[in-house]
Amino acid sequence: MAYYNKIGLLILNEDQTKFLVCEKYPQFVTSDYIMPGGKFEEESEVETLKAEIKEELDCDIDTNSLNYIGEYIDVAAGRPDRDVSIKLYKGKIIGTPKPSTEIKEIHWIGKEDQTNPKLSPIIRNKIIPDLVSRSILK
Repeated sequence: MAYYNKIGLLILNEDQTKFLVCEKYPQFVTSDYIMPGGKFEEESEVETLKAEIKEELDCDIDTNSLNYIGEYIDVAAGRPDRDVSIKLYKGKIIGTPKPSTEIKEIHWIGKEDQTNPKLSPIIRNKIIPDLVSRSILK
């Protein structure tokens, strides 16, 4: 089991060439680009996702659109001495995402951004390569 266990939401644009990532304020451990979502704290993974997306992006989730993508493990952003596990779901949001609470900015990134030094290790090393190999990210 990883040191940090999180649930994440993959929010793709219409043509599946970009997905949304969050940049936290630096005082929240890291300003690397991370997946929207958070620590498993609610009764279920879906409840956790709903609470985190509301908190971070001020949006709701279309729970009927949720599909489990997989679990990824890598070095935690901002904590190279620890690892993180992300159970990633793909889904649609209801509303227009905007940074909220600890989120400073949101960004849309694609496979061409894989070498961006702002990406968290798990996005760069695990999530983007897997999404591309499975044609989830085009």
